[in-house]
Amino acid sequence: MRAVKTIVALVLVFGSCLIYTSLRAEDPNTKTAKAKLRVGTFDSRAIAIAYVDTDDFKQALKKMKEEYKKAKADGDEKKAKELGAKGEAQQQLLHTQGFSTASVGEYLERVKDKIPAIAKEVGVDVIVSKWDMVYQSPDAEFVDVTDQLVKLFKPDEKMLKIGEDLKNIPPISLEEARNIKD
Repeated sequence: MRAVKTIVALVLVFGSCLIYTSLRAEDPNTKTAKAKLRVGTFDSRAIAIAYVDTDDFKQALKKMKEEYKKAKADGDEKKAKELGAKGEAQQQLLHTQGFSTASVGEYLERVKDKIPAIAKEVGVDVIVSKWDMVYQSPDAEFVDVTDQLVKLFKPDEKMLKIGEDLKNIPPISLEEARNIKD
């Protein structure tokens, strides 16, 4: 008799568990709520503007100018011409980055060790240039992290203001930027 009661109790417990789990099971054809992807975006133009105000950039530019002047003074026209072409290419690149949508990856590479902390601080899963997105799911949430990235370059107030003003100005085309003459 005791064995029968034990078996009945086990059947009831097992049966209850079976009924409970079958009621709680979701229909495989229904969509489950997925986690919302949080994407950090930035305006690459502001990064370029901030970078040209760094000591690294200013020192590299100063060195190139000094090398150019020395080559001219030494009569080394070949080197002077090469340095002049390098300077023009650098200026054209800066135009495409500062006024259009060209990549600023090489500048962000210099501060890459600090970017994960920004992502964590603002709670984003990924950070991309806002100009590089070709599709945006309505299920994703976008967070502008431009200001946080710009501050990594320690810009002065003037450069911060320029970066802020850029938010209200659409970028020009890459072709237009390449055709800017100083």
